[in-house]
Amino acid sequence: MLHRKLNLHHKLSRWNFIKTGLLISALAVCFLIDRTYFYPPSLAPAWNNVWVDSIGLMAGLILILCGVFDIRVQLIIKVGLGVSVAFLTVLLVAESFHIVGAGYFRFHPAIVFEIYAIINLMQIAYEYDPQD
Repeated sequence: MLHRKLNLHHKLSRWNFIKTGLLISALAVCFLIDRTYFYPPSLAPAWNNVWVDSIGLMAGLILILCGVFDIRVQLIIKVGLGVSVAFLTVLLVAESFHIVGAGYFRFHPAIVFEIYAIINLMQIAYEYDPQD
């Protein structure tokens, strides 16, 4: 009987980098444009920090570039993934405070996209093999 060896090694999907990077970049651009997204207005400068949004935009662009140009530099991939996860975590925590604490449920579309992006990032991290 012929036994075939199963190849369980996954290649990083360039499409996962591109779609996740586009989603994170789009979220960051939306937050950069809407400076009153978080509530209450008196805390808007703290919640709507331009630097956090800019960092999210840069992380999304790094992921897009990794996918488009098939970049395999470990440091670039790790920075892109790590900063993207941090950006999405900060957003989810801030939005959760608003929903639970203030009952301000304006965030449901963004939360769905953020959870989807986190699932994609988890898949990329699972498929990532630093020996490539």
